[in-house]
Amino acid sequence: MTLPDRRTFLATSAALGASMLPGLSLAQAKYPDRPITLIDPFTAGSNTDFFSRALSEELAKVLGQPVIVENKAGSGGAIATEFVARSKPDGYTLGLASVSTHAANPAINKALKYDPIKDFSPITAMVSLASVTVVPANSPFKTLEDLLREAKAKPGILTFASPGVGTAGHILLEQLAHLAGVKFSHIPYRGSGPILNDVMSGQLHVASDNAPALLPHIKSGKLRALVVRDHQRLPQLPDVPTYKELGFEPVSRPLWFGLVGPAEMPAELVDRLNKAAHQAMKSASFQERVKSVSATYTPTTPKQFAAQIQRWRDDFKQVVETAKIKIE
Repeated sequence: MTLPDRRTFLATSAALGASMLPGLSLAQAKYPDRPITLIDPFTAGSNTDFFSRALSEELAKVLGQPVIVENKAGSGGAIATEFVARSKPDGYTLGLASVSTHAANPAINKALKYDPIKDFSPITAMVSLASVTVVPANSPFKTLEDLLREAKAKPGILTFASPGVGTAGHILLEQLAHLAGVKFSHIPYRGSGPILNDVMSGQLHVASDNAPALLPHIKSGKLRALVVRDHQRLPQLPDVPTYKELGFEPVSRPLWFGLVGPAEMPAELVDRLNKAAHQAMKSASFQERVKSVSATYTPTTPKQFAAQIQRWRDDFKQVVETAKIKIE
């Protein structure tokens, strides 16, 4: 190579190298070089927490950095979700998304300061899981029919808890009441823990929550399961019917959790996290958690998860309009 040719070659190589630096930083696995925070929208010990901690443990092994779960409960998950939306899109702040945060709350709460579609980078869906409607072990209600009969006879008297105003539990409770022609007294909480304490002590008549939080207490005999919100019965509760079986098919659908980041995350970073999350969720530990509560492992591409969020948000808007559900 002559001297002029060598100079041209070096100059061209340098320019090409500089243009590829952003991509190379990811390709060379410089991300992450410090701990990642996973924001959970509900309290420690809640259903989201059950899966966010399982994911964080395995994701840390895949990425080689700690993934720290931070619970920011309140406003039906809105406080945590808004925090994620306003975070820097560098992959160091991620969020646990749910039907409550990205479909139910946006459908009913016009005061939200985030858009579930525009303000996030969907990474992957994680799991879908059943919910269970329960009463205290000594409750006179043995079946859903017993409960609805009493609710119809005494409108607004029976207390029915949810993890917060605008959560999926709240919207689906109101949808059930609309379909059955009854009225409950909705009692919003900040998460599963306080609900469990009050329903087991008899301070609440009935509650509905996702299976992970309730199954241990149903099995121990402290709670009685009336009905399951899923397409089919749970293996752990083979004698408990679904809402679909009892004539309330629109209510009988499993909910889901997923992983998101702030909007405008680089596409290659989203792809990197999607692949890492899928690897983490294939671990024996995560799969055992999924199996233990009869959840379903539902990995998706970012595009598929974005479409899922859009579909559920639109569906819940229709539910809110049809049932004339309002925040009181």
